[in-house]
Amino acid sequence: MLTQPPLAAGIDDAYRYCADVTRRSGSSFSAAFWMLPKDKRRALHAIYAFCRFADDIADDPKISGDRNALLARWRDELSDAYRGKASHPVGIALGDTVHRFRLPEDVFEDLLLGIASDLRGETVDDFADLQQYCYRVASTVGILLVRVMGYRNPQALEYAEAMGIAVQLTNVLRDIGDDAESGRIYLPREELERFGVDVKTVEAGQMTDELRLMLGYFAERARLYYERADALLPDEDRHTLRPAEAMGRIYRTLLDELHRRGFPCMEPPLRIAKSRRLAIAASVWLGVGRS
Repeated sequence: MLTQPPLAAGIDDAYRYCADVTRRSGSSFSAAFWMLPKDKRRALHAIYAFCRFADDIADDPKISGDRNALLARWRDELSDAYRGKASHPVGIALGDTVHRFRLPEDVFEDLLLGIASDLRGETVDDFADLQQYCYRVASTVGILLVRVMGYRNPQALEYAEAMGIAVQLTNVLRDIGDDAESGRIYLPREELERFGVDVKTVEAGQMTDELRLMLGYFAERARLYYERADALLPDEDRHTLRPAEAMGRIYRTLLDELHRRGFPCMEPPLRIAKSRRLAIAASVWLGVGRS
């Protein structure tokens, strides 16, 4: 049960801090959500900033010290945000957001479980493991965004879950080289064996015919999740959830570009230019080229 937090001094400054974190990230997030009303846009900035800081604990090479302790501290900040006791600007803004939009705390906790699995270096044995990871680090975010944007049909939450898995599968595909360099391989061990891919070649950043074939299969699986998400999006919520559709369209374009270029996944991660991301988002907002 949520309790209303006391009004925090400096709440506008806290939201501005989160907006700055979002802008500096260079993420597709800003492109997809910039046309939302101010209250919802600020809420999404707070959610993004919380997730960005959590993700950086696992991934940012500039962070030193005990990362598990840092994650525990960030988990405490989440708890404090829900109880009106946050001290960090992100926590202060998030505390206001979760109460305004009645966001469930357990969804954030699931996200932090995904970050914790990164820190532990858990092995991905099969697709069920990968699907759970994608849910934790991406579908959770989608569910929170849909709750902020609003919906009438509860099926919209299933849409958010499927879209999150599609987006994260695309991220995994794009970042194979970078992840391997960091000692992480998200491609399931079971499927590496099935396609005859030697994990040592992935760790060494080598593209082989076997790996390229596997990536084509992997990309097709991601496409099926995009198609499933589109089928799940209720017609009565399609207009309200245009920003989520825009995000999905941007990532599906990235997936198509990776495929078109023959999966350059051992090279620096492919990015869609900001101007193109904005154009894609605008086309969704205007209802142009609906797929």
